[in-house]
Amino acid sequence: MSTIALKQRTREMWHKLSHLDARPDQIATGFSIGICASFLPLNPSPIILATTVAWLLKRNVIAAVAGATAAILYIPLLPLIWLAEYRLGRLLLPVQYPQTLNHARLGDVLQKGWDAYAAMFVGSIIIATPITLLTYFIVKQLAEKWARQKMSRNIQTEC
Repeated sequence: MSTIALKQRTREMWHKLSHLDARPDQIATGFSIGICASFLPLNPSPIILATTVAWLLKRNVIAAVAGATAAILYIPLLPLIWLAEYRLGRLLLPVQYPQTLNHARLGDVLQKGWDAYAAMFVGSIIIATPITLLTYFIVKQLAEKWARQKMSRNIQTEC
């Protein structure tokens, strides 16, 4: 994807968010749910999780999808993020993995794989929490600005 197309998609996403008919806190919470879901080591897509959580919490689902989709912006950093998640999680959870897989039993490999996944999951929560909170406050301020602009446009059209 070229940088021009990426910039255009980002502008389109912000334009759609700015025209949502929802309270600023609903938009900010929905977008933050999407950002948080994009950090979790879930496949095939964090969009499903973000949509479900936003719907259950009665937050803006469109904003949640936009937040999960915003992960496209940091795809080049994904291997580094996954490594950081794993290493942070490994500090809190004991992870044992076999040095060689030649004579390892399948059950052992699966068990150790789940340990590594659990460490990565814990690390992702640690990394996602401050980023999600920061995203919430930034998007809430932007949504409040959009709401004020929308209100002033409505007042001007009534006059």
